[in-house]
Amino acid sequence: MNLPSSRPPRLPASSQAPWRHNSLIALGLLALLTYAALVAGGLMFAHEREVEFASRNLENLGRVLEGHAHSTVDKIDTILLATQLQLNETITGEPRDRSSINTTLGRYLALINEQSQSLRVADASGRFIHDASGVIAPARIDDRDYFRQNRDQPAGQLVISEPLFARITHNWVITLSRRLDDSAGQFSGLVQAAVRAEYFQDFFASLNLGPGQSVTLIDAQRRLIARYPAAPEMLGQPLASERLIGMIGRGETHARYTTKSAVDGVERLYVVRRVGDYPLYVLVGHAESAYLANWYSQLSWGVLSIVLLTLVLSGWIIVWLRTYDRAREIAQDMTQAYATTFRRTRALLDSLPDPAWLSDRERRLIAVNDAYAALAGAPAEDILGQTVEQVWPAEAARPLAELDNAALTQQCQQKRQDSQQLASGERRHFEYVATPVFDEAGELAGVAGVARDITQLHDDQERIRHLAEHDLLTDLPNRALLATHMASALAETLGPQAQIALLFLDLDNFKNVNDTLGHEIGDQLLLQVAQRLTACLDHRDTISRQGGDEFAILIRGYGTPARLAVIAQRLNDALVQPFSVASHELRVGASIGISTYPQDGQDIGSLLKNADTAMYQAKGAGGNTYRFFTPEMNARIFERVTLENSLRRALNSDQIAVHYQPQVDMHSGLLIGFEALVRWHHPEQGDIPPARFIPIAEESSLINQIGDQVLREACRQNRAWQDMGLPPVVMAVNLSAMQLRQPEFASRIAAVLTESGLDARWLELEITESAFIRDTERIVEVLQQLQALGIKLSVDDFGTGYSSLGYLKRLPFDRIKIDQSFVRDLPDNADDIAIVRAIIAIADSLQKEVIAEGVEQPQQIDFLLQQGCTLMQGYHFGRPAAAGQAEQLLRRMQDKQRFTRESGAA
Repeated sequence: MNLPSSRPPRLPASSQAPWRHNSLIALGLLALLTYAALVAGGLMFAHEREVEFASRNLENLGRVLEGHAHSTVDKIDTILLATQLQLNETITGEPRDRSSINTTLGRYLALINEQSQSLRVADASGRFIHDASGVIAPARIDDRDYFRQNRDQPAGQLVISEPLFARITHNWVITLSRRLDDSAGQFSGLVQAAVRAEYFQDFFASLNLGPGQSVTLIDAQRRLIARYPAAPEMLGQPLASERLIGMIGRGETHARYTTKSAVDGVERLYVVRRVGDYPLYVLVGHAESAYLANWYSQLSWGVLSIVLLTLVLSGWIIVWLRTYDRAREIAQDMTQAYATTFRRTRALLDSLPDPAWLSDRERRLIAVNDAYAALAGAPAEDILGQTVEQVWPAEAARPLAELDNAALTQQCQQKRQDSQQLASGERRHFEYVATPVFDEAGELAGVAGVARDITQLHDDQERIRHLAEHDLLTDLPNRALLATHMASALAETLGPQAQIALLFLDLDNFKNVNDTLGHEIGDQLLLQVAQRLTACLDHRDTISRQGGDEFAILIRGYGTPARLAVIAQRLNDALVQPFSVASHELRVGASIGISTYPQDGQDIGSLLKNADTAMYQAKGAGGNTYRFFTPEMNARIFERVTLENSLRRALNSDQIAVHYQPQVDMHSGLLIGFEALVRWHHPEQGDIPPARFIPIAEESSLINQIGDQVLREACRQNRAWQDMGLPPVVMAVNLSAMQLRQPEFASRIAAVLTESGLDARWLELEITESAFIRDTERIVEVLQQLQALGIKLSVDDFGTGYSSLGYLKRLPFDRIKIDQSFVRDLPDNADDIAIVRAIIAIADSLQKEVIAEGVEQPQQIDFLLQQGCTLMQGYHFGRPAAAGQAEQLLRRMQDKQRFTRESGAA
């Protein structure tokens, strides 16, 4: 192959033989054809490369935008599901419940306020009855399609509306809604969230897309939801696109085509992706004039250079043939013209920004441009005539040599991507293209190659992939990457010998940190937790953040279950140490559930589910511990869920009742009060003990509703007895820690007293000792407010918790109750004797009343009286009974008091 060398050759003199002249003409034609072939080949390669890069970028951008839309809908749907669970069968509750529901909606809306502008609940008639803002709009939605879909769709699936112009906020939105059912399974309304079109448009704009690019979000009827660049006049209108109609009609989830935009008429290359299983589609387009701009410039220069070279060579040949007699003069002119052409050819080759080279059939370099020489770190003259192995180090020469060899042996264009260390020591990523060059006889002459620097594109793709596979806050792998790592682990070793385990970790008391110190402090705490977890594990293990304060850890090659226990305990020990966040010392701890492959599941979903079940067992055991999954756990979880659902239904029926257990003063022998105790009579299971359903009520936040119901009924009944003329007695009602933490709790108690007409001095509130361990300052403030109302306060189950005398001195209690566990074995158990004496002494020193629970035997009464405890309660004096039986006790006390007064008068 006759190609230019580093310096221009000399032309023959006019006295040379005619065959030499013909050879020179042939050389000129060959040079022209070769150059034209190189330029044409380069332009073809460049065009294919630009189209491929544009398509790849659109595909990547489409995946990112689809993921963003998918995560937006999933996040809002999670809130809708939580709200649906909270509101099903309570939407038609008493008006007094609406403010708490609005408060709950407001808390939920705060979790999605970036995506959604509202969170509302409508009843079965389409009238709004709850709103996260607290303001109920008068607008109705019974004429909206999404309302009818929820009403006619009993499955309760997520409904995504068409683009709507909101009647309340006067902007374009799409609504996401879920059906609400009453206790009979009938449609009772819906809960909806509205996503602004501007939310998507702002996100599209934040991507800083290049010129000629567009992003469009539509629904399944091709109606425009959001677009960048913005097209406000088209919002809500269907796009007239035959390609979209065909794609959606065929149920395709992905397509790529070129067409004119139905919005602005610009022809673009489009990538269309459906958003998961939702009726939403993302269209990403790039105008041909934009992504081929560089290629058009190269095309102009290529055509110009070919024309220029053709003119020069044609002129040279014509002049040379016109007069042989003037050969020397013509030869001199041609020498100058050829030199000029050579310089221009070299200048054109050097003008290419990418490294380019020509090599012969022995892979010797016969031409390189300045970009190639600069990367090699050597002058072009020193490179010519050498092979790539002589120019580059072995690692860098390998991909270039393999590329040229493949082009020579297969005689077709070759492409590959690889990284290469430059002479400067910097490592860059290149896309290499090598094309075989044939001479005019069709014989293989050599290889023409070009290397395009794609380092920025490679880095961008790696960054996009990293964002798609990692948690944004902690940079830990997300669930998708965790599944990938598990698949990789299973591929390495299959069967029981795989030794793969999954640990599901949930922080204890993390919600208190967010509620009291804010989410920013919570996020910083999560970062420190992630760092400690990483420091405690092997490099082969994968830590994944599942969301919120939940983490999943994939353990490979754990050896024995005992080692898993050691790992879990090490994690617990690390997390129980205090964290220092923004001058706050925080303590959280963790509950850990453990599942193993293949015993507890053969895929990531099953292992996560079962590890989550085991985690709840650990949390139920008090937290800061771990539990292995067992099949019995699923049965217990199912039983718990069933019992919780039954308890929700019971609160709206007459299954929940209040019984009353008498409290007596053995010094006077009189009845001094009752303790109001909640009872649940299940229509199928019979009486369910409080020890079984109260913990479930506290975990599901139903305890507030149960507590309010018991308090109202106890106050009403006590006032009713007084209105009958029966002797007034104190009514003791138990409070849970969750009730105490309700906002404006003292005002709510005062409202109940006003509603029932009961004087505050006849109400006593019993607070379990463990309730004031956390958030003590706030609990003290609430108790002082209650005491200021005139309500009596007592410490229940004293001695079973973690309180200290310091707490008792600060808390405004009137009475201390000795727990029945200390009374049961009196007077035979020496430890119980010592504890009871100590409690009575403490109460006496603090000038508090003391009452003993669980008194059943006469010898227990005698012992307590000897110790100075005269107030008692237990089965010896009466079991908890309905209001009618308790009323008989009051009447007997009334008769006894009357008899005593008459005897004294006589």
